[in-house]
Amino acid sequence: MKSTELNLIPIFVAIFEERSLSKAAVRMDISQPAVSKALKRLREIYDDPLFHRNTSGVEPTTFAVDIYPAMSAALKNFSSTLSASREFDPKTSKRIFSIACVSVASYTLIPALILQMRKEAPKIALEIHPLFTEDMEADLRLQRYDLIIDMRPRGRTVLKTEVLYSEELKVVCSANHPRLSDSVTVGEFLSEDHVVVARWQARRSLLNAEDFPELDKRNIIVRAPGAVEMLPIIAGSDMIGILPASTINDFSEKYDVKALPMPFGGSVQDLCAIWHPSRTSENAHRWLRNQLFKVVKDVEL
Repeated sequence: MKSTELNLIPIFVAIFEERSLSKAAVRMDISQPAVSKALKRLREIYDDPLFHRNTSGVEPTTFAVDIYPAMSAALKNFSSTLSASREFDPKTSKRIFSIACVSVASYTLIPALILQMRKEAPKIALEIHPLFTEDMEADLRLQRYDLIIDMRPRGRTVLKTEVLYSEELKVVCSANHPRLSDSVTVGEFLSEDHVVVARWQARRSLLNAEDFPELDKRNIIVRAPGAVEMLPIIAGSDMIGILPASTINDFSEKYDVKALPMPFGGSVQDLCAIWHPSRTSENAHRWLRNQLFKVVKDVEL
């Protein structure tokens, strides 16, 4: 179906649910000939009668029954998007926003975001998910998540990306590491065993050779779900890892660890807000993004 024929979807749904062309016309506030013309075009597109006349109106064909759920869902999604774009008052809205967040930001940004949102929108709720996604574009397009907070997506993407903040990465190890003191060379880095943050859908780490070619030569012993899970392992062993400087500082009192400069350059990484372009102009979504950027300005990283 061409984009210019999307207006046929609500007519199909109206005929299916009303079981009458005349009632569908009244519901759509158009003439019955216009409904008949639309049905004729739908029959041409799908090469199926779609509806058969009976004594009370029309009866859908098996094919029409099969496609109705998809047509109805498409209409509801479009209608809800229009509604969300036009009608949003944070003071009264009871909306639930869904955010998937990489672990190193979830304990810094999210608590601050909740406090910020409570000031302006006391009835709005948040669903915070670990960053478990095989297909970021699909999850955002289908609105499984409203927003993702993660490192910048690699490769070509249709997704909108805006940098929240940039941070320097550090090597983290036990404060009493037997071989590493105040610095680490590339050779020393590669000779140690490593703990990494895992990408759950593949046996890869959050940071890999696409970020730093040297990382492909690491001896990875543990793949942990997040930074909080990495730190006690590192504190209690000779294994090392890579984490943002703020994460190491935040937990250095709880875990006996220290930060060392990265042994190779380009160690600054961006943390980004990522969303589907279909949501860019939506009032509610724009408000959510604005709240997040207000928080970033105030949070010390």
